Amino acid sequence: MRRPARSVVALPVLIALLSPGWIPEATAHDATVGISGRAITVDTRREPAKHKLLFKSVKEIALFPLHDPATTGSAVLVRWTGVGGAGAGRTERIELDPGSWKGLGNPAGSKGYKYSDKTMSAGGVRSVTFKPGASGGLLKILAKGENYSWELDGPNDEVWVHFQVEDEWYCAEMGGDVKKNEDGYYKAGKALAPAGGCPDQTCGNGVLELGEECDDGNLDDADTCANDCTDAVDPECPHGEFDSTFEAIQSVVFEGYGCADGICHDAIAPQGGLDLTAGSAYANLIGVSSLISPTNYRVVPGEPPLSVLYDKLQAGTHSTLPAFGGSPMPSGGAPLTADHLQAVWEWIRGGAPEDLSVEGTAELLATCLPDPEPLVIPVPDPPGAGVGVQFRQTPWDLPATSEDEICMATYYNLVGTGLVPVSEQVDCAVTTHNPTGKCFRYHKTVLAQDPQSHHSLISMFGGTLPLTHSNWGTWTLKFQDQTNPLEGTTCDPSTVDPTTGYNANCSSRVVSGITCSSLGGGVGLGSGNFGGSQEPYVAKEFADGVYALHPMAGIIMWNSHAFNLSPFDSTMSQYLNMELAGPLDLLYTAKAIFQANDIFVMGFGSGGIPAFETREYCSTYTPPRYATVFDLGSHTHRTGVHFRIWGPPNSSCSAGGTCAPRGDTPLYQSTDYSDPLALDVDMYLPGGSNNRRFLFCSRYDNGSTPSSPEVLRHPNNAGIGCVGRSCFNAPNQGNSCSVDSQCDSSSGAGDGECDACAVTGGFATLNEMFIMTGTYY
Repeated sequence: MRRPARSVVALPVLIALLSPGWIPEATAHDATVGISGRAITVDTRREPAKHKLLFKSVKEIALFPLHDPATTGSAVLVRWTGVGGAGAGRTERIELDPGSWKGLGNPAGSKGYKYSDKTMSAGGVRSVTFKPGASGGLLKILAKGENYSWELDGPNDEVWVHFQVEDEWYCAEMGGDVKKNEDGYYKAGKALAPAGGCPDQTCGNGVLELGEECDDGNLDDADTCANDCTDAVDPECPHGEFDSTFEAIQSVVFEGYGCADGICHDAIAPQGGLDLTAGSAYANLIGVSSLISPTNYRVVPGEPPLSVLYDKLQAGTHSTLPAFGGSPMPSGGAPLTADHLQAVWEWIRGGAPEDLSVEGTAELLATCLPDPEPLVIPVPDPPGAGVGVQFRQTPWDLPATSEDEICMATYYNLVGTGLVPVSEQVDCAVTTHNPTGKCFRYHKTVLAQDPQSHHSLISMFGGTLPLTHSNWGTWTLKFQDQTNPLEGTTCDPSTVDPTTGYNANCSSRVVSGITCSSLGGGVGLGSGNFGGSQEPYVAKEFADGVYALHPMAGIIMWNSHAFNLSPFDSTMSQYLNMELAGPLDLLYTAKAIFQANDIFVMGFGSGGIPAFETREYCSTYTPPRYATVFDLGSHTHRTGVHFRIWGPPNSSCSAGGTCAPRGDTPLYQSTDYSDPLALDVDMYLPGGSNNRRFLFCSRYDNGSTPSSPEVLRHPNNAGIGCVGRSCFNAPNQGNSCSVDSQCDSSSGAGDGECDACAVTGGFATLNEMFIMTGTYY
């Protein structure tokens, strides 16, 4: 038998019930009503099967049902105070089955409600009768059997019965005419309603109230909330230990801020149809349309700004209105702290996994989590026939604590699939791999890739090598689950599935290298990029009236750069959806901005950004006359801390020369290299060169302050080399050196570290790049 934990604090007892109608004028929601008790018997002297609780109220006009417990739910809790507080205890908060309630009278509920459960599955409660005062109000509760397994310590000063229906509260203080009062047995007769009404603070009712640090409604004194409603805090895990980031968010955010309770997103009558209770929340969030904004999902894995959940939470934190409509969350409660909001951001950006730990979220949530694991983004739904097509890069190996940049190829042929209607196909260039000379027009792309990605560049192969050429290597099947028995077996890429247009999981050899230069006979990225991103998820929709062309068949070159910081082996995958252009988007063709003329201005193999210093470089870009620029972006690596773009007019200049930042506010600013801003603009540029020219600058920081990116060090940068080596440690920090002894704090001290390096241009994340991106028509 289970005994409740003891506490010197009186632990109350609750019974909760909800029903509609019968609302006296003096009564309001959130009211607590003291009622008089006629009789109570509590007997726990024998084995659990013979435990019993029977409580009856007097006929009370104060009883009134405001809610129907069959639709809103109900709960029961009992407490006893012990003599002088010693031996105080309580039952669990017993939530009753909504389906076991029945409305009395005609119409149903007009004479109250009756609960009946022969199985006594909910804490041993067999029946509850709840009749409104208008017909001689009555509250009667019978509980017994093994499921009512607590033991009554005694003697007791009083036993409290509390009854709650959502925000209606009833309580009886039984301690007047006491007939039996001993260990395990308490029997009392008529007792007046408690003079002070129900207690303002009722520990154990599952509701956080004034004076409580926590209230989880259970008797587990080993969890994060002790039985006296004080925090049981592990200093290393203040908010608990969890198996995954989502489990921690469920506890700290959804439950900790009251999002999953009865007036918000519980399982019975959830606001907006969103159930955020444990066990249900995940399935109700991922890829599920929001009722307030049906064209948007509650959570878009990889993309917080497009996730309605994040939008509503950030609106609460920042005191703004949600972009997707509705009210900020939590509704009526305290907003999320900046750290908790950032944890939700990191979880979604990390692919919104259910069972994995996302880097950085343990600290933000003040919890303990397992080591971060490689993250996998859910496979997005294909657009569907007549709407668009989906292409997939097959998984490539990404071992633990590794970084690589690779190229691989996949083949597709959409002719005959029915995905692109004939009416949407147009004539274009005949090529070796697109012999029909047909293309389709598209208006929007959505790229989703595993969050380990640093960048993706997706391009069409522009060469003539046949699929059987040795440069492609052996075409093999590759799976995310590498235990698949077909892993590594040969495949024919031209044997395409008539429903998708490609041979699933079939791809060329995987080659480590830069921009696919060593695959496809030296053609590299071929005829230009048509997709790519530095982010796990990016949706790119062209301006109104704009489209781009894509061949109905061909070879796709996937240039993928990723790093796996975890101690677990993983793979890297990505998926590209292309949505067809509509009849109103057939006026102009989209052109990419990829201004990389000064990509390695900081130096490639020499020069660089010295350790403990910063550098800023600027350059210009001029689009064609009469162009309309409709989005802007940027690309740098780890030390790129501030990228800015100024709109026209600007004079021509080059990086490393006369270029310098302007003094006014820039058009574009981005401070996160791994998640750069994608800015929508609308700039028509009909004028001369200066009136079309953009100025862009990027500041790089190689450990100049304690809050800067870490200084590049050798040999931690294996494979990169060390240019401009200098002392890492004080007092000689930054001084040029060639051996450790030159960095000693004093002669012969032996504490010198000659391993700080300059950051130079290159393709790894420890190197740097300087690129302005965007799109125009």
